[in-house]
Amino acid sequence: MDAEGRKLEYYEGRHADLRDVTLCYPIDPGRNMVLIAMKKRGFGVGKWNGSGGKCKEGESVEDALKRETEEELGIKIRSFRKVGVLKFFFTDHMEWDQKVHVFLVDSWDGDPVESEEMRPKWHRIDGLPFKDMWPDDEYWLLDALSGKKVRASFLFDSDNRIIDHRIENVESL
Repeated sequence: MDAEGRKLEYYEGRHADLRDVTLCYPIDPGRNMVLIAMKKRGFGVGKWNGSGGKCKEGESVEDALKRETEEELGIKIRSFRKVGVLKFFFTDHMEWDQKVHVFLVDSWDGDPVESEEMRPKWHRIDGLPFKDMWPDDEYWLLDALSGKKVRASFLFDSDNRIIDHRIENVESL
């Protein structure tokens, strides 16, 4: 059986510990808006996404969330809440496999600014540019933006298309 013929369970089994990554979505519920950013370089270049990135050695997920958001969007987080844990597996790039901790940011200091890595823009939650985002976003992001807690796993093929997935809404993460 080739790599793309294998199922999600196979890929979940090859990692005891996935690297932790953060994903941040500042929201303005009064205007039904979310801040996402165009990725300008690196992993996910050319896609709209939340800000975030890898945890550094010894850094907590929450500290990485704050650091990455300040580096990429220029804002200092004051309050946030965790709404998701997503596991991503890639048939051809095991080094890309990761566990993503998803947060909504309710308050922050500063105004979002463009960085070397991200160009932020406010979008209506009911008008997100899903065709220019990672394909998994259509499966879970609207639930998370509404405050529901989501636990999911996705398997991507060599062209970053979803070939297997599992999603559930949960009470706690």
